[in-house]
Amino acid sequence: MTLRWPTGAAEDDQAQNQTLATIQGALLGETDALSAEDRRQHLSFIQAVITRMSQASSSSKSWLLPIVTATYGYAVTGKSILVALLGCLAVLVFGVLDANYLKQERAFRKLYDEVASGRPIPVFSMNPTLASPAGTGANYWPDWPDVRSWAVAPVYGPLLLSGLGLVVWLLCR
Repeated sequence: MTLRWPTGAAEDDQAQNQTLATIQGALLGETDALSAEDRRQHLSFIQAVITRMSQASSSSKSWLLPIVTATYGYAVTGKSILVALLGCLAVLVFGVLDANYLKQERAFRKLYDEVASGRPIPVFSMNPTLASPAGTGANYWPDWPDVRSWAVAPVYGPLLLSGLGLVVWLLCR
């Protein structure tokens, strides 16, 4: 077995100069040579987080439905106000959790827009507060627009109202 080295360069002169410029730019802190590919990869990372938040929101809804069915059903058959209140508490907890997922998803969408437009966000930063005005988006509780959104209020509102109606019905019996 013999080893045969290539006789010439693997790249032409133009490609070698471009590679040299890229390496020099990275060493000197000039990121212009890598910015387009870095931006695409950064956007891909942010989009993955947005997708995960959307999937988590869907999962919270799908977990809540059997819990509510079981608690409200047992509260009716067993005439238990405490179990009905437990179901209402589950609706509140899952509603806040889902609204928080929506808040995080919106924050990462803002970060995505900022990175896509070329605004000065550090490369590969996954901190959505960098895309928000100073002092906003730093808390973990969902904001009122997140709670009122079409993805939260129409799902959790009727479930909570039906649970409270069940509690009232059980109290009146």
